[in-house]
Amino acid sequence: MKKIGIVIRDFRENDKEFVGCRKDVIDGFLKYSVEIILIPIYLNFNKVLSLVHLCDGIVLTGGNHFHTNDFLLVNYLYQQDIPTLGICLGMQAMALCFGSGEEMDVSFHHKKNNDTHFIIIKENTLLAKIIHEKGIFVNSRHHTAVDKTSLEISAKAEDGVIEAVEDKQKPFFLGVQWHPESLQNKNSDLIFDAFIKSLS
Repeated sequence: MKKIGIVIRDFRENDKEFVGCRKDVIDGFLKYSVEIILIPIYLNFNKVLSLVHLCDGIVLTGGNHFHTNDFLLVNYLYQQDIPTLGICLGMQAMALCFGSGEEMDVSFHHKKNNDTHFIIIKENTLLAKIIHEKGIFVNSRHHTAVDKTSLEISAKAEDGVIEAVEDKQKPFFLGVQWHPESLQNKNSDLIFDAFIKSLS
């Protein structure tokens, strides 16, 4: 049985500290014949790697803040050709690892209580091959975005915000700004299916 690692993060709520990820991320993979391994990103990086080594692919989840290990992990996954799916903050970590991009605030028009907006998918990209559409509606739940990256930008919102990045020379290296696990629609299934099929 293939194993996928899902990054979990530390966060504070009501003056208490927690560790985890959104339940729908895990639920999105329960229908597949895979074993899920949770990877706390804040551990000593060697411990993070010890968990990564158990996995056939990694899901970089969303969250409110980066950890230094996010960037160490992205670089490691890229160099080792480990299938990687980045979601929201996970996609931003992927994008920022390559090039001179920076975070920018897009909360004034992108964080709208999970409203949907339209994105345009670039032709001849991995994302286009997966979705088979020139554009789709996705959800808005992010307050920051990345202004540029040297990865291939495979989708943008109509306002120019980067919505997906990839390197199609890798077995699977795709990051999306939106939350497919929350949409639970055909396009989300196609992305998860493609990730699972890429596992060696």
